Amino acid sequence: MKLAKTLLFFVLVTCFTGSIFGQKPSENFVNDELLVKFRAGTKPGDASRAHSLNGARVVEEFASIGWQRIKLAGAASVAEAAKRYEKFPNIESVQPNYYYHLLNTPNDTRFVNAPGMYGLMKISAPLAWDLNTGSQNVVVADIDTGLRYTHEDLAANTWTNPGEIAGNGLDDDANGFIDDVHGYDFFFNDSNPFDDIGGVGGHGTHTAGTIGAVGNNALGVVGVNWNVRIMAIKIYSPAGTNTTSAMLINAYNYVTLMKNRGVNIRVTNNSYGGCLEACGYDQATKDALDAMGNAGILNVFAAGNSGTNNDTAPHYPSNYTSPSILAVAASDQNDIRIFNFGPNSVDLAAPGFQILSTYNRSNSDYTPLSGTSMATPHVAGAAALLSAHNPNLSAASLKATLMNTVDVLANWNGVVKTGGRLNVANALANQTVCSINIANPSITVPTKGGVFTVNVTAPQNCDYPVKSSVKWIRVSSSDSLSGNGTVSFRVTVNPTITRSGIINIAGQNFTVNQSRSNFF
Repeated sequence: MKLAKTLLFFVLVTCFTGSIFGQKPSENFVNDELLVKFRAGTKPGDASRAHSLNGARVVEEFASIGWQRIKLAGAASVAEAAKRYEKFPNIESVQPNYYYHLLNTPNDTRFVNAPGMYGLMKISAPLAWDLNTGSQNVVVADIDTGLRYTHEDLAANTWTNPGEIAGNGLDDDANGFIDDVHGYDFFFNDSNPFDDIGGVGGHGTHTAGTIGAVGNNALGVVGVNWNVRIMAIKIYSPAGTNTTSAMLINAYNYVTLMKNRGVNIRVTNNSYGGCLEACGYDQATKDALDAMGNAGILNVFAAGNSGTNNDTAPHYPSNYTSPSILAVAASDQNDIRIFNFGPNSVDLAAPGFQILSTYNRSNSDYTPLSGTSMATPHVAGAAALLSAHNPNLSAASLKATLMNTVDVLANWNGVVKTGGRLNVANALANQTVCSINIANPSITVPTKGGVFTVNVTAPQNCDYPVKSSVKWIRVSSSDSLSGNGTVSFRVTVNPTITRSGIINIAGQNFTVNQSRSNFF
């Protein structure tokens, strides 16, 4: 399928053998930059010496996640510089600054008459609308090519920053961004996230329409939400190329910032990802993504358009084990699979073939598009509608509810994790509340160390992170568990007789005390 029709964003990175720097660098990352992360507690002078010895300088700090973007000097390759950095004992991680490339019952007139609106019928949206049609208090951050926020079917549902005065050239709300009235453009680094015409422009306006084109306004189409607020986060130009890891990190950090400042961002829509070959693992971007999840945001990602199995050919970011990620496959009018799948790595399906939605060539433009890019906003929109119906649901509960209430279908058995396609009416009527319980609040272990476990109980598809706070406690099970599970961890030999550390499980502290007490 041609680029202009699929319109799924693909992360273009090289397949590295062994180390991510095992092959000759190409146009897959910025050729004179690295992203580096020093270990916690590293003195500023030690970090400066590492940069100086490499002839590098810091050009950008991502303080909230502990990463730096550095500019390399001279003719040294990215791979050579990375190997030098890896020799420093205080370096936790180093990677390229990757490029991200684009591939690709209301009275609303086209909802009543157009075949391209079948997706809303498939997911039982009209039944859901009998319970709730959305809320202006729920914000969805649509991370894409931007938004034509003047569109007749989107203007009323476009998020407006209440703390910002448009066009006065001031940072009125003191958030570090001047005139971020409707969001921000992290590709061109300006305050106007307008969806430019040409190339792959229009993609963001299209996904926004599926999330929340205004309902019951006698115009055009309708979104899963009749009423919602869409925050425009622009990370791509019309060319669909040269978006970098650093740009994505800045976009994710902005969403986290605004959430922590009180903007009720419940969901992000991410209709991009993947690559033409096997993908590299972008730890820096994952850290920023996890920060959004830790802030209480559900992050809905497209599973990809290449038609491959994501279990065996990972597709990032949707394949990250982050608990906040909900990965979406695409179905057609007959609930047949199209594009990527994964029995373990893709969560559910949603309509994604010839979906009619808003477009960006004029303020009254509409067009059909296909891809998992089009399936993903059905799910992000459903999460927003569920948030409006029950504002008390956590991000984990939103995800579990959407997964536990799919229409289970033979076509999807063994194809996606849930074996089914989204049903938003079922979700509103049958909610899962993720109450996660740790069997014991603490454990005391001997000074000789060893391997230990603690059991966790949780409802089906309630996903949660597991992370040790200290180096001497090493979690050996997955860093993300789902439902009932067991956390396994190794404790090293204790040279100081008595010490305590924390394993954070689903936001709860499990204390590990290492002592000679009770072990004589």
